[in-house]
Formats: sequence, C-alpha cells, structure tokens
Amino acid sequence: MEVIVEQLGTTNNVLDRQKFDAHTIWLGRAFENDVILADEHVDARHARLTFDPEGRLWLEDLDSVNGIRRPRHKAHIERTEVKSGEIFLIGRSRVRIYLGTHPVAPAVRIRLSEVFLLWLGKPQVAVMLALVFVAAKVLGTWLSTIGEFRWSQVIERNLGEVLTFLALAVGVYFLSVLFRRGGNFLAHLSLLILVFLLSSLLEFALNVGLFNAGDRWYPTLERLDAARGYLMLFVYLWSILYLAFHIPLMRRTLVSAVIVAVIAGVSNLPEDDSVRRFVDPQTFPLKQKWFPPSLLMVRPQRAPKFEDSLQEVLKTLEDKRNEALDERDEDEGETAEGAAAPKTPVPESSPEAGPDDASGEEDESIAGRGSAAPGAEQPIE
Repeated sequence: MEVIVEQLGTTNNVLDRQKFDAHTIWLGRAFENDVILADEHVDARHARLTFDPEGRLWLEDLDSVNGIRRPRHKAHIERTEVKSGEIFLIGRSRVRIYLGTHPVAPAVRIRLSEVFLLWLGKPQVAVMLALVFVAAKVLGTWLSTIGEFRWSQVIERNLGEVLTFLALAVGVYFLSVLFRRGGNFLAHLSLLILVFLLSSLLEFALNVGLFNAGDRWYPTLERLDAARGYLMLFVYLWSILYLAFHIPLMRRTLVSAVIVAVIAGVSNLPEDDSVRRFVDPQTFPLKQKWFPPSLLMVRPQRAPKFEDSLQEVLKTLEDKRNEALDERDEDEGETAEGAAAPKTPVPESSPEAGPDDASGEEDESIAGRGSAAPGAEQPIE
C-alpha cells in the first residue's frame, strides 16, 4: 500500500513530502526511521504507521514523551485509524498523511498575469525598470524646477520615496518567506516600480486634463484622481497576494476588492469633528499645471470674452452680497424691535385702595409740597 507523508510548516505549507510503499513506516528523530523529524520534542522512535489485513492505515504512539495529538485537541492519541489527508502533531511537528488513492484537484491553467508577475523577478527586468524609474524622476524634477537645475534636487525630492519602496519590498519579502518559505525580492521591488510608473502615467494624463480643463471639470477630475489611487492600490494588492502567498485568483481578487472598498468607505465618511480626528480629508489640487503649448488641446479663451465673463461673475457676486446685507439688516431690525417692546405690562391702579395705599399717596404729596416750599434749600446752579 502506498502512503505519502508530508511535513508541514506553521501555516500548513509543505516543507517535505515522501512516498512509501511498505507495510510499516517508522517516524521519529533517529536516522534509522523512514520519516526523520528534526524536532527536539520528538522521540528517537516516536510513532509507527501500519496497515491491517483489511487495508486500513493505523497510527500508533510508541510510548513517547510528548505523544501524538490532532490540531486544536489536547487529548493524546495511543492508536487511531488514519483517514487520508489528516494532520497530526508529533511532538511539535505537523505531519499530514495521504493514501496513494487520494484524489487531487484538477490542473489550473497558466495565466498570463501570473507569468508576467514571475517575469518581474528576473534581474535584467528589475534593472531595466530601475533605470526607467530614475529617468522618470530626473525628468519630473527637471520639468518642475524653476531656475537652475541641480542633480542634488533629484536626491532631495525622491530619497524618501525610494527608501519607502525598499522598506515595503523588504517587509513583504520577509512576510512571504515567513508564511510561504520562499520569495523573490526582485519581483517585489519590480512590482513596486511598475505600479509607480503606471500611477505616474495616469497622474500625468490627469494633469494634462487639468491643464486643458475649466472650473466645471474640477469635480470630475477629482473623482478620477481618487479612482486612480484606488485602482493602483487594488493592482498592487492583487499582485502581491500572488507573489508573496500564491493565493488563488478568485480569493485574492475578493480580498483586494474588500480592502480597497473599506479604505474608500473610510475616506468618504461624513466630515464632522469626530471623523476629522482620525481621517485626513484629501482634496484634489486645484492649482493649474504648466506644460508646453503643444499639450494645450482646447482653444484658449480670448481676453475680451474673459473680461465679459469676469464682469458677469463680479456682478453676480455683488448681487449676492447685496442680498446678504439686506437680509442682515432685516434681521437686525427685527431684533431691535423685539428689544424695544415692553416685556411686562404696567399695573393699573385698583379702585379699592387699602389704607396702606392711601397713606403712601399722602406721603408722596407731602414730600412733593415740601420740596417746593419757600424755606427749602434749592440746588445752586
């Protein structure tokens, strides 16, 4: 009977695969075993695989120190029947056991996109893309420099971006080595450079559109600029999930789309005080770009027509200002009338006055007569 024994990593990636055609298979750390497990937690003779007369496969523990377990189970196994494809923990080593009759998935057709991603890992391709990247940076710095061009400006403006590229490529490479036990650093670096070049090409197209567009096209250009960022993020995630982890097509497409959708949703949350603490709203740069006249595809506006349109805008602005001032004056008038109105009614004298009221009126009349008496002191003016 044929048996296939696979040694697995922490993420169930296959480290080693052996095929046997024998009645009994020994597993342990000693070199005399059929399957040698280089794990200090495995005994010299740890376990044994045997077939019974009925053709069933059994896994048996040989009185080991750490025993045999199934993943996510604490109970130790003394003897159990093995089903094809089961995983066991022998010490700390993961072992998967297949029978020779185990079915396999159908073959996957080689896709052009995957061939292209693997092609990026060739040294000559990486060098070519690096040269194109440097040329693009030099050209961009030269076109955007006002005054004398210095080579040090290229380094000053782009050193941070280059270091970010290298750090990201190294980080993804180490992740691929950690989870897949393999990787291609040049492929990761070439992919980053290619994504940058595509993003720069789309940005140049948007800037040319901005160079030719009027004010009414700004919202459309803003949406296109946001779509460019999301598209480049999707392309990078979709590509790196294959290069680093070899995730199948549908799964990596779904994962990339979900990540981009979450980022887009967070970026477009309503802008209130609670959101501004965590989200930095990005706006499309509405400053015009300066390019050679050959890139001007629209007919420029004549000066008289521009002055007429400007006068119309100023007239509309003045009308709006006058309306706002009138509304403010009306609001101030209503506020002043409300403040001048008496807040409490004046009490009327009651016909039935009590003795206290009469004495009070008499005292006031006496005081009034006393102040006008001839012998009274008068103020000196």
